[in-house]
Amino acid sequence: MNNFNAQGKIDALERILMRERLARKEAEKQLEDSSRELYQKEEAVNLTKQEIASQQEQLEFLTGLLAETWRQPNLHKIISNYLERTNNFISVAHNFFVEIHGDLSLHQFQSYCQASERESKILAKHLKEVLSQLNHNKLYHHVLNENESQIFEHSEISKDANAHFVYSVIVPVYTLDLPSGKAVGLVILLYESQEDINIVKLQTLESSRSMLAVAFERKRAEETLQERLIELETSNKMLEQTQQQLLQQEKLASLGQLAAGVAHEINNPIGFVLSNLDTMRDYFNDFSEIVSPLTNTNLDNQSKVKQMLGHWQTLDGDFLLTDSEDILAASVQGLIRVRDIVSDLSTFSRMDNDELDSIDLNLVIEKSLNVVSNEFKYQHQVVKDLLSEASILGNAGKLQQVFINLFVNAKHAMPEGGTLTISSKKDRNKIIVTVKDQGEGIDPSHLADIFTPFFTTKAPGEGTGLGLAISYSILQQHNAKVTVNSELGKGTEFEIAFFESL
Repeated sequence: MNNFNAQGKIDALERILMRERLARKEAEKQLEDSSRELYQKEEAVNLTKQEIASQQEQLEFLTGLLAETWRQPNLHKIISNYLERTNNFISVAHNFFVEIHGDLSLHQFQSYCQASERESKILAKHLKEVLSQLNHNKLYHHVLNENESQIFEHSEISKDANAHFVYSVIVPVYTLDLPSGKAVGLVILLYESQEDINIVKLQTLESSRSMLAVAFERKRAEETLQERLIELETSNKMLEQTQQQLLQQEKLASLGQLAAGVAHEINNPIGFVLSNLDTMRDYFNDFSEIVSPLTNTNLDNQSKVKQMLGHWQTLDGDFLLTDSEDILAASVQGLIRVRDIVSDLSTFSRMDNDELDSIDLNLVIEKSLNVVSNEFKYQHQVVKDLLSEASILGNAGKLQQVFINLFVNAKHAMPEGGTLTISSKKDRNKIIVTVKDQGEGIDPSHLADIFTPFFTTKAPGEGTGLGLAISYSILQQHNAKVTVNSELGKGTEFEIAFFESL
């Protein structure tokens, strides 16, 4: 009975032990499954972190490249920035850019090296040697025909059988139309082993190409526009120089036409002054004779005075003194006349800048009339009806050329004589000057052409056809409006409206 109870207890203990073993195995299995699950989750988390880090790196590369690319001032800087960022992103120490033309010539070579200037030069020289061994024809047509990057075994595109590099990645950048044909730009990445190639990063690099192409097109358009602007500025400067030369030539032509009259206007007072000086020389001799007793040491003072009074009466000293004053005053007036003519000619003939200042329009008209005065001396009459004050913003020298041209044209329109009327009036903030002649008038069919360069109705050699055209250009620079009214057989009237100077 006791043995039976003992065996029962043993069996019970064995069953308990078995259950505990099964429970422990189940717990161990659950623990193992949990550990495996945790490990897998941890691996997944790590993988996700790596993917996020990779995506973050790609995003930083693309956004940084985008931001920096648009900030670069020219194409050279865009390429330099691209090579630097590409080098840092894909961790390849050897990459360069080159442009290949249709004749397979190489241009625009650029490389990047994050090292000293000396090491950069050494690397650039080395990469140029590598480039010289590449099949330029294959590279050119690959970029020309393909829109995507491609990995080549270096031996496929290189003539160097012992090349240090195993793989080359060709990244097409742009295709450009030149007068001589098409040109292609490409970046070449050189790899020493297959393990260095990161396909994901190359795909990111591929994604950046479209943005780079857009930046290139925009920058190239900007540079083309800038070149065009420089060309236009150069053309404009040449046009301004030509216009200034024409302006000066027209001035010289006007001076040539006026030369005889101006010479006469100058010679008259000069001749008058020379004649007066001859008379004054005779008067000086008479005055010398009158005072000659003063130097006679044999005479006393009373005798000297007596002889001087005798000479004064004999030579009519009162007349000599009075006439000398008149002669000197007239000579001064004659020389002032010469000075004014020369001064007005100098103002008219000198080269002017384009600056506008507050000027007296009446003074400009007077100076212009002074230059052409001989033209209206005999058969013509000049009538002036000017405002007492007429201040405008202008260039005196250039406006003098305008009025001289109008006055000379008016005289030529009245070959048998007539009246030139110059008047001015004020209309609100404008001063209107009218130049009217009693000449032959202008044919209505010619009115639309009178300001056209080289248009003239004068006989060959009598006019350049530039006078009114240049005058019109000058008036445009002054924001002045000019209108012309003419009637055949009755005359012509030019009306010019200037803005009053504040």
